[in-house]
Amino acid sequence: MPTPAERQALLFFAAVAALGLGVNAWRAARGGDAVVVGSPSDLAAQIARVDSAVASSPSRDSGRAALRRRNADKKAAKQAQAAVIQRPLVTPFPVSRSPSPVSLIDLDLASPASIESLPRIGPALAARIVANRDSFGAFGSLDGLQRVRGIGPALSKALNGLVAFSGVAQPGAPTGKDKGRRRPAVP
Repeated sequence: MPTPAERQALLFFAAVAALGLGVNAWRAARGGDAVVVGSPSDLAAQIARVDSAVASSPSRDSGRAALRRRNADKKAAKQAQAAVIQRPLVTPFPVSRSPSPVSLIDLDLASPASIESLPRIGPALAARIVANRDSFGAFGSLDGLQRVRGIGPALSKALNGLVAFSGVAQPGAPTGKDKGRRRPAVP
């Protein structure tokens, strides 16, 4: 026994079928051609109508080509801008007097790829460091670096001796204590 919802659905489909039969009978009574489902001639006529509509509309491929050109132009502009803004990525400072000097990574200028080369820093944390630096300016010190979510005293201590800071922290920029706050603390 069908449920009430199933009965309504069956009634709806029966009404649609009855309307279709009525329209077909009306066309036949007026002397027109009744639509026969699946006849090859009707199918060919429908395909011809669709093809003519497609032929008369603007080409989809030309729209795609324009989109590709626009995206290529944007990419070229971005690359040109990155080439202009490119700064030295690593500032050499000898850490020890060993025969092979280790160069420090300047976190105020370094790219995400060079920041990832530091221990315990992956791609996500490197991206957060760069985003924070772009938003709030130079870190200036390890204390300023702690304003980045994911960098605390332990990681800061591990990075000591491996990183350098060429910039000066801007006054009013958040510090490590302000990490995660969206608004300044109200006294």
